[in-house]
Amino acid sequence: MPTVKLFANLRKVAGTKELPAAGTTLEEVLSELRKRNPPLVDAILEDGTLRPHVVITINGQITIDLNASVMEQDVVAIFPPIAGGASPPSFRRMNGWMV
Repeated sequence: MPTVKLFANLRKVAGTKELPAAGTTLEEVLSELRKRNPPLVDAILEDGTLRPHVVITINGQITIDLNASVMEQDVVAIFPPIAGGASPPSFRRMNGWMV
């Protein structure tokens, strides 16, 4: 069964950072998750498509295709939109190097 890894606020919604979910496509995996935790999938999908800025990887490869194949041993990682942080750093010289 594929393993789904969740990040940031998705962990709070699901109450865990990792869970198994049956399915042979990404859509089936998300459908399985919806049965167990509808608010989790509502945070990922909107009207059957990925919400803006949600990133999903299968074994480290980014995908937006909900029909993407998922195998038993695969790891599906789901990253929600994340905002904030510092402005891009300004460049400064340190020992002749730009850092």
